[in-house]
Amino acid sequence: MFLKSGDGKIILRDISKKDVNDYIIWNTEIVEWQNWDAPWEEDTLTKVHIEEKYLKILSKSTTLDPKMIRKRFEICINDNDNTHIGWIIFYYIDENFKYIKQKGFCTIGLDIPDPSHRKKGYGTSAIITYINYLKSHNIEEFYIQTWSGNLAMVSLANKLGFVECNRYSNFKVVNNKKYDSITLKLV
Repeated sequence: MFLKSGDGKIILRDISKKDVNDYIIWNTEIVEWQNWDAPWEEDTLTKVHIEEKYLKILSKSTTLDPKMIRKRFEICINDNDNTHIGWIIFYYIDENFKYIKQKGFCTIGLDIPDPSHRKKGYGTSAIITYINYLKSHNIEEFYIQTWSGNLAMVSLANKLGFVECNRYSNFKVVNNKKYDSITLKLV
């Protein structure tokens, strides 16, 4: 599946085999993004484990019915090379804003690992495109979860019309400092 943003900046598409090498780089060389996406998680995966993980995701995506809702897309710049810069997902949370595996409230997550691709409107474009796609599948309520140390995501969410609807104080400790868990809802 392939979606082009309304502003023409990005393309959302299913994962491809060539993306696996990007994930290896993003998990072994360009790792600064891990300071913002759940830095309390310590994944020390080898290149082999990373490759296995994303080949498994790839194998699942190739068997998806084209009409089935996508819980994950790769983000690419709409340039001559369709440069792969990250991913966008959704997952479910319950009424207490906790992650659940079954159907619940749609919560969007996004990562653009390489800092050179940030602050160019790609994240904004990806979220808007993904929300429009999800709306076409009859999802009407959207959330973003982050933590108080991820000021870039809080700012992006606010810019898009998300407002804070829940906060768990002192949720995690990062670099010996306590941070809150924040859930924002699109209004």
